[in-house]
Amino acid sequence: MKRVNLYFFLPLFIVMTITGGLAFAGGSKEAPKAEPKVESKPGPSIPAQPTTQPQPQTQPEIQSYRGRTLSVSTWGFNMDLINKNLTKPFEEKYGVKIVYETGNNADRLTKLKARKGNPNVDVVHFAGNYIYLAMKEGLIEPYDPAKISNLKDLYDWAKDPAGNRYGIGYAISTYAVAYRTDKVNPPITSWADLARPDLKGYVTLPDISTTFGPATVVLIAKAFGGSEDNVEPAWQNLPTIAKNLVTVYRRSSELITLVQQGEVWVAPYTSFSWGNLLETKVPLKSIVPKEGTVGSQSMVALVKGTKNADLAHLYMDFILSHEVQKAQALDLVDSPTNKTVQVPPEIAEKLAYGPEKLGNIIFLDEAKLAQVQEAWVKRWQQIMAK
Repeated sequence: MKRVNLYFFLPLFIVMTITGGLAFAGGSKEAPKAEPKVESKPGPSIPAQPTTQPQPQTQPEIQSYRGRTLSVSTWGFNMDLINKNLTKPFEEKYGVKIVYETGNNADRLTKLKARKGNPNVDVVHFAGNYIYLAMKEGLIEPYDPAKISNLKDLYDWAKDPAGNRYGIGYAISTYAVAYRTDKVNPPITSWADLARPDLKGYVTLPDISTTFGPATVVLIAKAFGGSEDNVEPAWQNLPTIAKNLVTVYRRSSELITLVQQGEVWVAPYTSFSWGNLLETKVPLKSIVPKEGTVGSQSMVALVKGTKNADLAHLYMDFILSHEVQKAQALDLVDSPTNKTVQVPPEIAEKLAYGPEKLGNIIFLDEAKLAQVQEAWVKRWQQIMAK
């Protein structure tokens, strides 16, 4: 057997490495695709001002998180899909365990207040004015943008919606009305239609304590000549609407059951529950009443006093990632705030997605609504109790 002369092949190896090294790795590397340009209509409700974020720090080794537990306070709706798209991937990647505390905004805020100073949850999800109530009570603390690497991929209005870094908008939902096309004639066109005599006993509303409870008051006020600054027309007409109600609902899962059992023909609903409503196979149509559609951001925040701040930041960053945001969008769980996410048209039409839809959403003054929350709850309960 002849001995191979390595010195003969050495120059050839150097040339091949310089000119075609990538070929040995399986082919040439593609140039990165350009980030999709997403534009929204200008306006005070969706600020598009550029923000400068600190450069993200290098995260510690994944091994350092293994065996730890993260407690998350959230709503509990669509948990099967959330577990598939978020919980299990996060647990498998970092070797941790996520424990959820579920309930609506009001219930979870009350629990957080009861444990102030010694919290047993690390991360909390709030929507609407509840993030401001949590801020007022000193229950959450600012996040560190240097630890949120995916922050740069969000729409500007989602990066710090509550101000002073008290929360990040990881999803956006809209508020519309669905009705049974085989039962309701003429069609629903306005919030004022909820007072129609022919609908008595087949209407439901979300409770005032839910995410869009305050928006319900504002939109009813608009339907009867009022506005966000003048909601008295709502209180004057709510007693008539209340007589049409079969019940009020506090969870979207309750609404799904009411529709499926045929007890409800007309219902305001949030966009994240539309997929579940369609699965009931009931003939439903979704409409945006002439008063417009209100939007709300689902926000994730750091609980003040958490002993797992590093793991909490990791979770917050994970929920903003392209992979999780796209998976949630495709399953109709959440509408993304990560502007790099693209979905097919048949999915997009069911979400709060795209510059046209986002540009037409009405955003209420949630900080102002937080100030009147207590008074509105009392008036609401008085009307519904009759």
